[in-house]
Amino acid sequence: MKKIKNITILGTGNIANGFLNLFIKNQFKIDCIFGNSSKNIEKSVLKNTFFTNNISKIPSTSDLYIFALSDDAYLEVFKKISKNNHLTIHTSGSLDSESLDVFSSRWGCIYPLQTIKKDSKISWEKVPFFIEAANEKDEKLLSVFCSSNNMNFSILNSSKRKKLHLAAVASNNFTYHLLSMVKEYCIKNEINFKDLKPLLEKTMEASLNEDPYIKQTGPANRGDNKLIEKQIKELKEFKNLQEIYEIFTKQIIKKHHHEL
Repeated sequence: MKKIKNITILGTGNIANGFLNLFIKNQFKIDCIFGNSSKNIEKSVLKNTFFTNNISKIPSTSDLYIFALSDDAYLEVFKKISKNNHLTIHTSGSLDSESLDVFSSRWGCIYPLQTIKKDSKISWEKVPFFIEAANEKDEKLLSVFCSSNNMNFSILNSSKRKKLHLAAVASNNFTYHLLSMVKEYCIKNEINFKDLKPLLEKTMEASLNEDPYIKQTGPANRGDNKLIEKQIKELKEFKNLQEIYEIFTKQIIKKHHHEL
């Protein structure tokens, strides 16, 4: 079985940059980087590869083509490329892998379940990756490739991966939004947001190791209606946090069989 040695990456965002650094570190050759602009790519990377914003100049000899684009950009780029038989993968949690069939019948996916920022140091061996391929041969090829990059990977089809991605959005993105409002509340009331750190760490630890339903605490779980009403009024100057407090409270009460 021929191993993956040469790679072309389409995209210049956070995942593309993260992958570029990882693959170069592990001695893979980057044939080409495609994107609108090279300004986000490190100069040291550009010295050893070919960058183009012209889709017709993408080489046809790479062992692997990685589309690391925003979800809205995938199909637009696919329309501009002639169909071929190269191993072509995407990195999206929500994209149906079979949609790459318009470009190549040898489609697949390598999805990292982690927030990846260009300037953040990533412990790649701790990131869970989920792979998929159109056939067993390419699945094995991707498995060998992932092992060569010390990736902690599992095989997961598009249907399951999309559900996992939705769970990631709800748990990660929504938590950031909630905590940003809590931090604003703390700052305006001159209390230290970082004092919540031990509580937040304990909450996360308990949620990962036990059933979050059983670990639920607070006035809504207890059915402490007077305190709930008091706290809702106290949030009158923080409408967004007040709205979330009310929604969460009603759902916790309903789930834990209490009544207002």
